[in-house]
Amino acid sequence: ASQRGPGLLLPQRIELPSFLNTPARRPDDEPLRPEDKTQAVRRIHDLELLTFACKRASKLREEGRAHFSLAVLRDNLGQYQKAIEAYNKFLSICKECSDGQGAALAYHSIAVDYQLLGGGLAAAASSTAGESSPRKEKDGGQRAAGRVEDEDRAAQGVAQQVVVKPELLRKAIHYHNKHRENSDAVGKFVAHLNMGLAYALLGEREAATVNHQYALRYALQLHSLEGQSLAIGSLSFSTGMYENDPDKMRVLVERYAELCGALKQTKNQVSALRKLGIIASEAGNSDESISYFQQAIDRARAQGDREAEKDCSVRLGIAAGQAKMADHLSDVLQRSVLKGAG
Repeated sequence: ASQRGPGLLLPQRIELPSFLNTPARRPDDEPLRPEDKTQAVRRIHDLELLTFACKRASKLREEGRAHFSLAVLRDNLGQYQKAIEAYNKFLSICKECSDGQGAALAYHSIAVDYQLLGGGLAAAASSTAGESSPRKEKDGGQRAAGRVEDEDRAAQGVAQQVVVKPELLRKAIHYHNKHRENSDAVGKFVAHLNMGLAYALLGEREAATVNHQYALRYALQLHSLEGQSLAIGSLSFSTGMYENDPDKMRVLVERYAELCGALKQTKNQVSALRKLGIIASEAGNSDESISYFQQAIDRARAQGDREAEKDCSVRLGIAAGQAKMADHLSDVLQRSVLKGAG
């Protein structure tokens, strides 16, 4: 699995070794450049001809690899429904060849695409802009409370609300479970991590937390610091059972900040320090809050992240104002008590 910086809550994908000669996969939250789109469309055309030729020649494994490559290119273009169709063809061939590892990869890939179609991609984008949580709609769907920038209109700064589709997320969870049942420890880690994110989007806090705890358990077994950062980060930033327990949440976020520092994930560390500042502020610990916001500002400035620096600077100003107000009220109260006693 690969960590993609600020896309903390993006469903994680299992990356294939380069020697398998499948197309390079772009991060799901990064659109292709126009010239790359043109090249991808040409490769899709070539691969469609290849699948037909392999089928006629009864070259089953080669046909399966071509279907998988087609699916990756469809993913790169953001055509997730067409990618699912190609992954299903790949899955059928894997079953016919009794290829358990290939079938597990197919289940995983289908699950991630259903999760992205169900709102996972937009929800991850929303999480980078600020805190947000799903809310029910009259039509039975859900929307994330925060606003996010639409991928195709980001240059114009046009924002839209995130639509979460429960029926697609249920399909994603089904295929994540199939992936988990057919995988080793790394696959089980990824499956539990992604299921936790899907359940969080559905607002099922307990299921989300339990799956992220399982992911953390596998990350610890694998001695993977990056896996631990993903699991603890998901526990800290997605909907879960610890949202209303500030003490446990603070411990989680502190550990996440430490892991981000060790892994040199500065942007994620800024998010963690920002959240620690918010937790301290809500608890009335103004000095602690100011300290966390200042640390976040320093790291954001060092990375050149002006947006995060500005956000934390505003929060620092509010925290400092609250601290001065608290001192002022305490002083007024003390004077009134002394005056009354005199």
